Amino acid sequence: MASSVDFAFEGFRIIRERPILIAWWGALLLLNLIICIFILAQAGVPLTEHMSLEKEAAEGIELIRQTGAVLLAALIGMVFYAVMTCAVYRAVLGGYSPRYGYLRLGMDEVRQVVLIFSLVLMVLVVMMLSIVPLMILNGLLSLIAQAVAKALVPTVSSLVALAATLLNVWLAVRLSMVGVQSFDEKRLNLLGSLVLTRGRFWTLLGGFAVVFGLVLFVGILFYVIYMAIAAWITGVEIVTIADVPAPDFSSLSALLSPVNAAYVAVNTIVSPLTTALGVGAVAAAYQTLKNTPNA
Repeated sequence: MASSVDFAFEGFRIIRERPILIAWWGALLLLNLIICIFILAQAGVPLTEHMSLEKEAAEGIELIRQTGAVLLAALIGMVFYAVMTCAVYRAVLGGYSPRYGYLRLGMDEVRQVVLIFSLVLMVLVVMMLSIVPLMILNGLLSLIAQAVAKALVPTVSSLVALAATLLNVWLAVRLSMVGVQSFDEKRLNLLGSLVLTRGRFWTLLGGFAVVFGLVLFVGILFYVIYMAIAAWITGVEIVTIADVPAPDFSSLSALLSPVNAAYVAVNTIVSPLTTALGVGAVAAAYQTLKNTPNA
């Protein structure tokens, strides 16, 4: 994998070989959307104009209930994401039955959910440990710059912000194999990705940049299709992005409106495809890295 970024196109390959995956994965994502909308809609209450202490207390309780609903919807969304991700891993790595579009619900998916929590915690710890030195560095450099010329202070702050961004990119690339490696090894492996990606950062970054471009292109293409459908349904001429009807996910009944239904229909195609592109590229890169001795 010295210089190849072919893994960026893996998502297209698995969809081309089995187009039916779009239907299976689109149905999964649609089910996730319906469940989350139902949970959030059930927890929603209209705001009142006149408040009393009793009403404030009631709204406090309602806020807790709504927060719980949001957390529940997020957890369910995480489970659906794990199911989808594992399905893409199976499609790329091979050796699994394609029945039901590779969709399963078992320990592989449970590990992915646990892994997400673990990664979020680990990244937060790393960022907290790095933000203090970056703030101190920003302060010192700003003092020096102010002594030379005040106009340099914004430049220094921008450079420190750029350094923080580059750190995030480096961390994302080096930890990019965590999910697929844990899936392949049937165990949580939070640090193995650092070994696999050692010496391959630039190749991986280049491939992921290609994937980002492909996902962006597909997203824009399908959004243009939605704009055309929305203009045809509403009969309104769409000149700018602001003219495009925004989808309404406030209730399940709202999904039945023609414009919302069109948005959901387009999204059930584009979301599985973009997920296959992103997750499939990572899985393909892992497969190559695993079979290539590290320099």
